[in-house]
Amino acid sequence: MGYLIGHYFLNMQDLHYGYWPEGLAPTAWNLAQAQAHYTDFLMTHIPPEVRSVLDVGCGAGNTARKLLERGLSVDCVSPNGVLTDVAKRVLAGRATVFETRFQHLVTERRYDCVLFSESLLFIPLDEAFTKAIALLNPGGYVLITDIFRVPAEGKSPIGGGHELPRFRETIVRYPLTPVLDLDMTDGIAPTFDVLDGAYREAIQPAYELILGRVTSRHPWLMRLVRWKFRKSMRRYEEKHFSGRRNGANFKKYKSYRLLLYRKT
Repeated sequence: MGYLIGHYFLNMQDLHYGYWPEGLAPTAWNLAQAQAHYTDFLMTHIPPEVRSVLDVGCGAGNTARKLLERGLSVDCVSPNGVLTDVAKRVLAGRATVFETRFQHLVTERRYDCVLFSESLLFIPLDEAFTKAIALLNPGGYVLITDIFRVPAEGKSPIGGGHELPRFRETIVRYPLTPVLDLDMTDGIAPTFDVLDGAYREAIQPAYELILGRVTSRHPWLMRLVRWKFRKSMRRYEEKHFSGRRNGANFKKYKSYRLLLYRKT
């Protein structure tokens, strides 16, 4: 739903966060431009000797499309049926899209780079690294851009991500030599200010308007709905309408990293 709405109203081509360069105002209208900047930044850190890439969790397929346009051979992994269909249309037969979870992928193909662009957080770490190493050519790379949890006081209003200390403890057990570790947190954080503004200024008023309209027409039904789903509704409202899912709390509770490793 997020992709379809963003694509229709904001010309978004991607599902990942925006990476905001200095001078680009953090507004909804600039989100697509920030997302494009993210992809361009990611691609500048693909080693020049890489010729084949496996894009794990390819989303709508736009990153894979840009990789193909740069002359790379690309395959994709996509466990989401709706997005798989979108990616196949975008890629127009130029890449194989494996419709499966990454840890369940079976193929004889091997790659110079396994790319996790905001997909590692959905995969158990040991399963991700074991599978990635098996799919890499000798001397191949693992490139990760993703959100991680960092130790901080209080409960984070923003979910998602492996614990960064645990990630570091886990990856050292695998034959992967660290090449690069870049902190992108400050450049990603404005995305959450944009999303927080959208929820509070657009989605919340629409949500309240719909509930009010249905309540006025079907008061007894809405009393039942509010009682039956009170916990779910309360969680949703606290999560999205509290104003706490913003850039400042993202920087407090999360770290967004670009990490490059080479198979040894």
